[in-house]
Amino acid sequence: MAACLIADDSKIIRMILSKIMNNLKFEVIEAEDGEEVVELCETKEPEIIIMDTRLPILDGLDAMYKIREMQRIRQPKIIFCSSMSDPARIREALDGGADDYIMKPFDEEIILCKLEILNLL
Repeated sequence: MAACLIADDSKIIRMILSKIMNNLKFEVIEAEDGEEVVELCETKEPEIIIMDTRLPILDGLDAMYKIREMQRIRQPKIIFCSSMSDPARIREALDGGADDYIMKPFDEEIILCKLEILNLL
């Protein structure tokens, strides 16, 4: 079973994404902040990370940069899921190594389409 790391400081968003990903047969790991995301990548090596760009302790973009610098792990697909619609911020995420970007609010269909595009289903 493929592992999915969900990172958001909102427990409700984590719960919604967890339910969607469990329904799609992913093992779900949750994190509340960017520092925890980086630590879990080292120990769990998830196939995919779905995270907010704004996370406590370590920003989502900074967490992504640290993950992309890790050469000893299998690199996960990273999808940002954020309410920030600033085109410059989205471009920064995609240019910095994100595989995709989802706007909040989202639904299961959007997640499913993104996973299919990234060949994760």
